Amino acid sequence: MSEQVVNGLESGSWYALMALALVLVMRATNVPNFAMAEMGLFGAFMLWTLMDAGIPYFIAIPIALLCGALLAVVLERVLIRPLLSESEFAGVLMTIGIFVGLNALTQLFWGSQPREVDSPFTASWDVFGTRVTANQLVSLGLAIAVTYALARYFRSPGGVRMRAVAEDRVTPRLVGVSVSWVFRTAWAVAGVIATLAMVLQGQSTLLTDQNAGSMVLKGFVAATVGGFTSVWGALAAGLGLGVIENLAGYWISTSARPAVALLVVLLVLLLRPQGLFGTVRTREV
Repeated sequence: MSEQVVNGLESGSWYALMALALVLVMRATNVPNFAMAEMGLFGAFMLWTLMDAGIPYFIAIPIALLCGALLAVVLERVLIRPLLSESEFAGVLMTIGIFVGLNALTQLFWGSQPREVDSPFTASWDVFGTRVTANQLVSLGLAIAVTYALARYFRSPGGVRMRAVAEDRVTPRLVGVSVSWVFRTAWAVAGVIATLAMVLQGQSTLLTDQNAGSMVLKGFVAATVGGFTSVWGALAAGLGLGVIENLAGYWISTSARPAVALLVVLLVLLLRPQGLFGTVRTREV
């Protein structure tokens, strides 16, 4: 069972990273981005393409992360921002449209054949009878490092400006805050984090055009359970979801794993609508 817990922490790290990307965009633009995983999948396929062309991993990975960031910035500027001044609901519908469009383009350019992403982290150790791999430690370490960095950022002046823009896009302009810069920064960093999540998943499993659908679902589950505004909540919920899923697959059936994720979020929302780490937001009427 300990091996299931370790495997669950690894997959939970991917969910936590995806949840962090969703939380970042939510804090900046107040829009849940259903296309986040597809944006990250584009960066992951760029990594595979570069490595297939003979470029070493540690040169290809910064280029892939940059591709994920650029795609997120372009889509935000061209397709999302013009809608936000009219209706946030229209922005949400647009992210769903982007999800469908990017998935179709991914199938068109890379096909549906599963591909292997060779990882440079190939070592493994036996720890008290449980096999622990370097890929698992890298995934968990990166999830914790990204969470810590975001938590520090949201307490900085830049993070305060981001939260202010999410609440009200007019008043911050009056005190000199560049809303365009805030949006651009949030989407670019979220694109990098989403690419990282999809790359780590592709390295440990296989890279396919279907990876994004389940990943964005798990990311939303983790973000919702964590409170949708708490980065530490997103990390804890992502790791917990990964462990629960793997234990459900071990004790019940692997086919029960998706249902367990939805059952978890249903129970949490029934008992605590603001999430485990969220706070009740008060609004002036």
